[in-house]
Amino acid sequence: MVTLNALRKELEVRLRKNGIEEAELDARLLISHVVPVTEIDFALNRALEITSEQLKAIEALVLKREKRIPMSQIFGEKEFWSLNFKVTKDTLSPRPDSETLIEVAIKEIEDKETPLSILDLGTGSGCLLLTLLSELKKSTGFGVDISAKALEVASTNAINLNLDNRAKFIKSNWFENLSENDQFDIIISNPPYIGSAEKPDLSPETIEHEPHRALFSGEKGLDDYKKIVAGISYFMNEDAFIILEIGYKQAASVRDIFSEAGFKKIHTFHDLGGRDRCLLIRP
Repeated sequence: MVTLNALRKELEVRLRKNGIEEAELDARLLISHVVPVTEIDFALNRALEITSEQLKAIEALVLKREKRIPMSQIFGEKEFWSLNFKVTKDTLSPRPDSETLIEVAIKEIEDKETPLSILDLGTGSGCLLLTLLSELKKSTGFGVDISAKALEVASTNAINLNLDNRAKFIKSNWFENLSENDQFDIIISNPPYIGSAEKPDLSPETIEHEPHRALFSGEKGLDDYKKIVAGISYFMNEDAFIILEIGYKQAASVRDIFSEAGFKKIHTFHDLGGRDRCLLIRP
C-alpha cells in the first residue's frame, strides 16, 4: 500500500517535471478529490494508506493535469465569490481577479433592494451576472455570448444556483440580438482583451485548453472594446454605469476609447495584486 505522504511527494515531483508551478498544492487537491482527507491530514495523518481503487482514480486525474488541463476543468467546477460554477473547455475559468468587478459594482449601488436590470456581455460561465444576482435579490439580468456551448454552461449554473428565474441567456455577437427596447442599469463585461503578440507568454493551461475566442482581441487586445463602445449607449438607462475588466496595461488605452465616444466619468480600480483590473464608466 502507498501512504498519503508518499503519494503526495510522488505526485508533486511528477507535476513539477511537467512545468506546473503549483505542483504541491495541485497534488494535495488531486488526492483530496478522491480520498476524504483534509489539510490537517497531510500533516498529521501522513501514514494513511491509499487503496488501489483510490490510486487508480487519482492516477486518471494526474494524467490530465500532466497534460496541463486546468484544475477547474479536471474537477468541472471553480469557486467564484464563494459560489461554485460549472466550467468546461468552452468557457473561461472564473479568475479571482475578476471578483474586483463584483466589488466595484456592489459598492456603486446604494440600495441593494432596488430592482435593477443587468447586462453581462460575453457571459461565458455566467459568473459575473449570476454573482451580481445572488447579491442583488430583486434584480434581473441578461447574459449574452456568441458561443452556444458557453450559454449552455451559464444556463446550468443559473439552475444550480437557483437563479434561473431571474437570469436569461441569449446567443448574440455583443448587442446584435438584443431588442432596441432593452435598457439596463448595469452593464458588466470581461471581454477578450489579450493581444495576439502575447500568445507566447501564456501558460499551456490557457493557450491549449481555454477558448481562444474568449481570450484574444486583435493585435493589441483592444478590438472588442471598440465594438462594445460603438453600441453600448443605446442600451443604457439614464443612470446606468458600465464595468469592464481590462488587462493590467490597458487602462489608458481603454479609457481613451470610451472618452472619444463621449463618456466623461471613468475610474480605474485595482485587483488584490495592485494591478489595474477594471474601469467604472458613466456618461
